[in-house]
Amino acid sequence: MSLVAEALVSQVAATEPWPEDATLYQQLKGEQILLSDNASSLAVQAFLQMCELPIKVVCRANAEYMSPSGKVPFIHVGNQVVSELGPIVQFVKAKLYLQWCDEATVGEITHSRYGFPYPWPLNHILAYQKQWEIKRKMKAIGWGNKTLDQVLEDVDQCCQALSQRLGTQPYFFNKQPTELDALVFGHLFTILTTQLTNDELREKVKNYSNLLNFCRRIEQNYFGENGKGHMALRLA
Repeated sequence: MSLVAEALVSQVAATEPWPEDATLYQQLKGEQILLSDNASSLAVQAFLQMCELPIKVVCRANAEYMSPSGKVPFIHVGNQVVSELGPIVQFVKAKLYLQWCDEATVGEITHSRYGFPYPWPLNHILAYQKQWEIKRKMKAIGWGNKTLDQVLEDVDQCCQALSQRLGTQPYFFNKQPTELDALVFGHLFTILTTQLTNDELREKVKNYSNLLNFCRRIEQNYFGENGKGHMALRLA
């Protein structure tokens, strides 16, 4: 979560009761949501649930265009609207690469998911427009010419750093979950549970047993049937 969003959560929670109608808006769920959007949404939900702040999740096909920054998810709390989750940089870059620069994934998954809410030919036009936009951004940050193997290596290095930082602790700062735990969970869980054209990205994460246990812990504590959340998730 961005510093602005974190400040809003703290300010509203401290000065007045958290509104019962607080709402998180995201793109369509299930097979129609993109990997990066799903990760960001799960991260925000996990963070709010760790703070014991209830949130209603609303899925809208046009959520991206409702957001003040053009990014999802965003939260509507009282008369405030805040968007943009502070991403874990390497994971976000890797997911963008796989979604929009890996031709097999683009052809089999990304175009159909992104264009799902729109009629033909708008679905194809918007998908190609988004692909061009992401490729331009990836080129600007030096990822335009990376190979899939190089991207997977970056992800592995990121997982290694996270695994070493977590160690044997239940959470990154020992016994109590924080914003960082919510961020990491959202991205790791999405990688572990989203079907792509191959399993290489998932297998990189599964190599680190403490990260798997970390995801299961948050899933059970905050999203399970007996947890604090209202949304059931499943990690095999």
